[in-house]
Amino acid sequence: MVRIGFLSLLFFCVYFSLNRQGLFAYPTEFYHQDTIAKKGSQKDTLRLDTVSIKRKSAADKWEEKKEEYKSIFFWGDTKNMVTLPHQGGIAVNLNKLYNKFSRKGRNSRKLQRQFEKEYQQDLIREEWYPLTQEYSKLSGDSLRKFRIYYEPSLKWLRENDRYEKIAYIHLCLTNYLDSVDIIHRRLQFPMGNAKL
Repeated sequence: MVRIGFLSLLFFCVYFSLNRQGLFAYPTEFYHQDTIAKKGSQKDTLRLDTVSIKRKSAADKWEEKKEEYKSIFFWGDTKNMVTLPHQGGIAVNLNKLYNKFSRKGRNSRKLQRQFEKEYQQDLIREEWYPLTQEYSKLSGDSLRKFRIYYEPSLKWLRENDRYEKIAYIHLCLTNYLDSVDIIHRRLQFPMGNAKL
């Protein structure tokens, strides 16, 4: 019985492979052009929906990282390790104590510090880039290098008002235009964590 089923299946496959108009074999037409024309349609391209891309703010990126890396923020958490309950005595959270001394906890805190630095950089760029675009007459590569070389700290941006920031941009712009070659040479060298 198995032989008959196998032989009929073999016959069926051979028959349809030889018969090009069968169920499994479709005739193909080859074109030497960029798009393939379908039968019955006059258009040779497809229309795609428009896509709008919106830049995320620094706070949105930070919240997204906190959501995506929950375990990193759990393992790096060592706050409120020892508490004093109202009934008296001392309460020690063993998970946070383990997080404090484990390798996984140290690595998590290191990654958290990196995330915080990126968040601060995003906050600086969120305010610094529009100001330099609007109040400096630079563009292209020179604007990019000006932004890198004269980028202020987050503390300075928070403490000063808009007029002081604009005055800082104008002062830095005059310094930059006086010594463009020197600044461009300095930015070519790998700096690492060195401050200029």
